[in-house]
Amino acid sequence: MIELPDVERMIEAISGYTTGKTISQVLVDDPVVVDIDLDLAEQQLENHAIDSVERHGRYVVIRFRSEYSLLFDMGDDGHVRLESQTAPATERTKVRLQFAAGRELRFSSSGSEGVVSVVHHDELTGAGALDDLGIDPLSEDLTAERFAHLADDNPRSTLKGFLMNERAIAGIGNDYADEICFQSGIRPDEKLANLVPDQLHRVHRYLKRVLRRATLHWGAARSDPGWLINSRDRGSSCPRCSHALQSLRVTGRKTVICPRCQRAA
Repeated sequence: MIELPDVERMIEAISGYTTGKTISQVLVDDPVVVDIDLDLAEQQLENHAIDSVERHGRYVVIRFRSEYSLLFDMGDDGHVRLESQTAPATERTKVRLQFAAGRELRFSSSGSEGVVSVVHHDELTGAGALDDLGIDPLSEDLTAERFAHLADDNPRSTLKGFLMNERAIAGIGNDYADEICFQSGIRPDEKLANLVPDQLHRVHRYLKRVLRRATLHWGAARSDPGWLINSRDRGSSCPRCSHALQSLRVTGRKTVICPRCQRAA
């Protein structure tokens, strides 16, 4: 499942090349996923330069200097990458943005995963395309106090369900929700109503710490022997206490915990 750190890495890989460059042509390979009016794309995207590439949760926003944006809902396995125009498109390719220099930006996903749409800048937020999304977890606006208020609004939710609730906090998927719970030392199936303020503050602190490290030092995080995300295979032991890890279902997702390190409230 695509999560916030994965999307951030994609943006870092494409923004340096794409920012300031002009799109010469928009090619739609899958009109089911790509919800684009081709006339609008021709008028507002083609022959216009890209102003910036941004992220909100797991969404990618490519802002054009025409005051329109391409909005990518990454779904579970969406990917944006630069390719040569000579490289053949695959069955996963949904849309291609071509540059005059012979490269193109491609969005790909499996099946009908992900959605691509053209949105006016004014319609991105404020009752717009991103308005149903919660706060970005790496935003400075997600303070410990705001995190606690959001938790108070969802008392019947499990901790993991809350962390993965896109309407509360955008961008946290299955693996990193488990990691945040593990690093916090709290069971992911614990109800928010049972957590005391100190525990919520601890979850907030590790939420920031885990996602920042995974975003800035993805390779190091993915090889850290102290991280649960690197010990999720069946039969693995806890990276902290060596106790056998346990697998259960929370919010319908496979959830890995250490029953010794992660305690109920």
